[in-house]
Amino acid sequence: MSCILAKDIMHPRVSLPAKMRGEELIEKLMCPYPALPVVNDDLAVLGIVSEYDVLSAIREGRTVHEFSAESLMTCGHAEHGVCETPVTVLPQTTIEDIVDLFYYRHLTILPVVENRKLVGIISRKNIVNALVEKGFWAEHEFQKRTPK
Repeated sequence: MSCILAKDIMHPRVSLPAKMRGEELIEKLMCPYPALPVVNDDLAVLGIVSEYDVLSAIREGRTVHEFSAESLMTCGHAEHGVCETPVTVLPQTTIEDIVDLFYYRHLTILPVVENRKLVGIISRKNIVNALVEKGFWAEHEFQKRTPK
């Protein structure tokens, strides 16, 4: 599988500006992704806002007029909500490493960055969809797993 990299399965850059407010943020989250990266004016990833983050705000009694992308975002680390190093991958990151991040960190999307700027995103669905594409499993890998 190592021949498949983030750049092979990522989707074009979709993001939320850090200052984006409530209603507009909710509209943008009505895309096919369960979360979106939050970026600054230089397209550097600051964090991620997920549908779960919005639900948490609602549960706290906040209205769409009381939150912005930066007030909802998390960084992808389980230990805390926001930090200087949100979880991202490079275009050259292998699919195995991406699967590990999704599995062990329970993430829904991964921002793909190059030179600290967002260039794309990968969702768990992108991995699942890639499974059925021709060439995902190298023939020699497939034969190792197939009973004779």
